[in-house]
Amino acid sequence: MRRHATLVLAGALVAACSSTTPCKVPHDCPAAQRCVNGGCADLDGTPGALGEACRTNADCGGGLTCSTVNQGYPGGFCSAACTATSTCASGACTPVGGAQLCTPSCTTDSACRQGYRCCLTLGDACVPIDACPPPACKLPVVDSTLPAAQVQKLGVKQVGTEVSFTVPPNTGSITIVHQAQIAALTVVYKNSIIDNSAVPLTITKPDGGLAYDDLDGGAGTIASPDGGTDPSGEYAYYGGGTPTTAAFTIPNTSASLAQGVAEGTWKFVVNDYANECTLVSGCTDGGTSTDQYEVSVLTRPVSSSANLAVSFYIVADMTNSTGSVLTASNAMADPYVQRFVSTFQTFLSRAGITATATFYDVSPNDRARFGTNISADVTGPCSELSQMFTLSSLNPGNTMNLFLVQSLRSASSGGTTVVGIDGTIPGPSSMNGTVSSGAVVSAADLFAGSLSSCGLNPNMAGCGPDRVAYIGAHETGHFLGLFHTTEEDGSIFDPLADTMKCACTTCASPTQRPNCGSTSVSSPSISADRCVSGSCGGGDNLMFWLLQAGVSLGNLSPEQGQVMRLNPLVQ
Repeated sequence: MRRHATLVLAGALVAACSSTTPCKVPHDCPAAQRCVNGGCADLDGTPGALGEACRTNADCGGGLTCSTVNQGYPGGFCSAACTATSTCASGACTPVGGAQLCTPSCTTDSACRQGYRCCLTLGDACVPIDACPPPACKLPVVDSTLPAAQVQKLGVKQVGTEVSFTVPPNTGSITIVHQAQIAALTVVYKNSIIDNSAVPLTITKPDGGLAYDDLDGGAGTIASPDGGTDPSGEYAYYGGGTPTTAAFTIPNTSASLAQGVAEGTWKFVVNDYANECTLVSGCTDGGTSTDQYEVSVLTRPVSSSANLAVSFYIVADMTNSTGSVLTASNAMADPYVQRFVSTFQTFLSRAGITATATFYDVSPNDRARFGTNISADVTGPCSELSQMFTLSSLNPGNTMNLFLVQSLRSASSGGTTVVGIDGTIPGPSSMNGTVSSGAVVSAADLFAGSLSSCGLNPNMAGCGPDRVAYIGAHETGHFLGLFHTTEEDGSIFDPLADTMKCACTTCASPTQRPNCGSTSVSSPSISADRCVSGSCGGGDNLMFWLLQAGVSLGNLSPEQGQVMRLNPLVQ
């Protein structure tokens, strides 16, 4: 899950004008007008009814206030705050983003103004189109469960807003979290539909220096002699793929590990790709500067302790080694599961982390829905993958959530089998229940083979439980902020200087090297066995892109361990 190119987009100005268009229903009129006496009319000072257009509170009738364009409501929206137990004078009390508002009831889109939809998933209410989740799509906004001293809740902010926060002394890491209140799901960039990822536009240190700029193309990135890029000199690095719920943790590069996180007042600009569509060129649909996010900052103190609570969700419908259905109550009594947990803990211990495991069941319906139906090719916030992660809301806490499924589907794996996928890099630590709150792991090999062939040390070639443990530890590394040391094509590397790299131009087979970086033919796929010695290394690293029996050992570098331990999930 990597950013291959900086999103470079441009805005356009859209002119608006008055109209005398005839109307029969609210949807006949532009968002900023009302249907009055059979014609679309501009606001004339007459107090508006529930759901009608407005610019200020004065444009709304008694008891109603104006949710404005700048808050994500096209043409403004006359409404009133409500609660689940209160009664709206008309319409219904509806969750819109993180707020509860009185909204007009409806049966079809024609009953709602332009820019609004009759939202089935919110109980047949007129809401902004971007605030209506698709059917069966939950986009929860979740509070952190960290101690209050480690959480700064900064409220709901519009993209483009600069926000300040305080980093106390002795802070090891900071994590900026965006959670969409009202935001588009996708944008169209260079004729491709991509997820509308949330990422700070800029992050500024207390001394005024720039910690990160999403539009600079990587100011600290340098070209490697092998033809790839080395981002280890950047203070902060972003890998892309973080729609709806996004975490950005510093430090995650060699430069920021060396410099640390300065105490004092930091600033960042709330942002997503839709906002960037209005700033630069290349975007043909989805650009808007009105998306709204609930933003917060997590600070993790420097600490000598490094404990990680891991929740394993049994989504797979499978039997254990005795032939019984695998459940949370019998899991830890099974010798194969014991081996799996022990090996998983061994891998995490190489980062200096002590992991504890708890198993949870999911409902029969969720097993049937998610157990074999997760696609590695569809990973947006409304995909089955992301919706499965919301099941972690059943067990709030600061936990690493790993979902064990029977298999993963992929039509584009190039002859390999996809065995694990993370929600985002890094994940939203301490916020169980979001669309990014975990990782999925194929448990197909959990009971494969004989334990007698496993041996004393992790054995990915001959021990099924060890292979599943490796997958789980690899995905945990992603959630804690690690990237692949070398990506499949051998041209993109992680932002850590002490991990071995395996560049295509050096390490691909002689017959394939001419294709390195080619845009006319497929780039070579760099397997782990090409990356085992000298200048071609890293195939034995836990975070290499491929698990290959006989080569993959699950090793970690000192800087990888530092990044993992400084994540707020580790306490």
